[in-house]
Amino acid sequence: MKKESFKHNHTNRKRADDVGTKTCFVTKEVCPRAEMLRFVISPDKAVVFDVAEKLPGHGMWLRADASLLEQAMDKHIFYKAAHGTVKIPTDLDKQVESSLSRQCRNLLGLCRKAGLLIFGYEAVKKAVAQRETIAVFEAVDASERGQSKVLRPDDSFPIYSVLNRSELGQVAGLDEVVHVALLPGKLSDETMGIAHKIALFKGLKQKG
Repeated sequence: MKKESFKHNHTNRKRADDVGTKTCFVTKEVCPRAEMLRFVISPDKAVVFDVAEKLPGHGMWLRADASLLEQAMDKHIFYKAAHGTVKIPTDLDKQVESSLSRQCRNLLGLCRKAGLLIFGYEAVKKAVAQRETIAVFEAVDASERGQSKVLRPDDSFPIYSVLNRSELGQVAGLDEVVHVALLPGKLSDETMGIAHKIALFKGLKQKG
């Protein structure tokens, strides 16, 4: 069983100008775009986190790692990347974490509307048993007793522990939820991508 987690795989790296890779402006590493965060400079010269990667302007790419963002803020590395003095919000790290979490919840909500989200102990357990799921979200604050109790030890899909019971509950329209499962679909893939970035940014370690 794979619990999401912090996983880097830089094998088979592509060139930096390939759409699938970007160069981190702090470490100068060429990394998969799926593991990167994009920042742009607003018209008033402030650093803005572009969670959807769609804002206009020259993108500054950072490997999804809170410690690297801290370096970029403390050592004014953003100035070099932006080719000039810019305003760096003192709570930029919190903005990044909040934006990623909100994007993840929004995408989970869209998955629910599209019929790609399963929640409730029995429903999730059944979907897992029938091998219908491509990912499971498990509340980060789940009790020890509740953790992974719907899962088999041989499951190969990722398990994301990046949202709490209340946040998963909001997605499902309930007070609290411990597990939700994703069915295959484009929206599910997007949701997994954001969840993976949250895990990377927070440096979550693999369990199990």
